Amino acid sequence: MFTGTPAELQGREAQASEYAAQVADLLNRIDQLGVGVIFPSGNRIAGPGFTIRPRDGRWAVDHR
Repeated sequence: MFTGTPAELQGREAQASEYAAQVADLLNRIDQLGVGVIFPSGNRIAGPGFTIRPRDGRWAVDHR
């Protein structure tokens, strides 16, 4: 849990938003390959040949 100042929180939220935009761009690039559908499922993101899911407190990719 974050315990810094409100200004620090705002800066980190802005950074998190930028990272999220990069993730969305990567998902769009995968989608443009046209090899399958990407879809959220519970706490996972499943795509053609992979699943992204939390594992041991971090996000991880399982390859099929």
